[in-house]
Amino acid sequence: MNAPEEDFTTRCRQLRAEIARQRSELSQAYVRLERPIRYTEYSLRGAGFLRANPWIFAAVPAAVSIFKILWGSRPKKKNIRSLSSPPPTQATGSPPASFTNTLAAWINRGWHLFQLYRRIRSYLP
Repeated sequence: MNAPEEDFTTRCRQLRAEIARQRSELSQAYVRLERPIRYTEYSLRGAGFLRANPWIFAAVPAAVSIFKILWGSRPKKKNIRSLSSPPPTQATGSPPASFTNTLAAWINRGWHLFQLYRRIRSYLP
């Protein structure tokens, strides 16, 4: 009679181990399923913010461009290699962008973007 009890206890241990494994797999599957939902929710919130604040589409690129010009206009350190090589020439032949030219260009782009938004805002949800 000892043999059937051992079979029963070993079978119970096997089933408990399998149930524990299935529970962990189920929890991992839930986490994997929840990730795309969470990311979609974050993107919808971001899209709602951008829809509520359309000026960002003009302000952010303008700010980046202004920052690039200000960062590029700072004095640069000369190293030994740059002294031996000839200075680079511009292939287009256009004058370097100044702060006022860039600012005027981005204001113009922002104005055109605002005009476009005014025309299509009735079609947006």
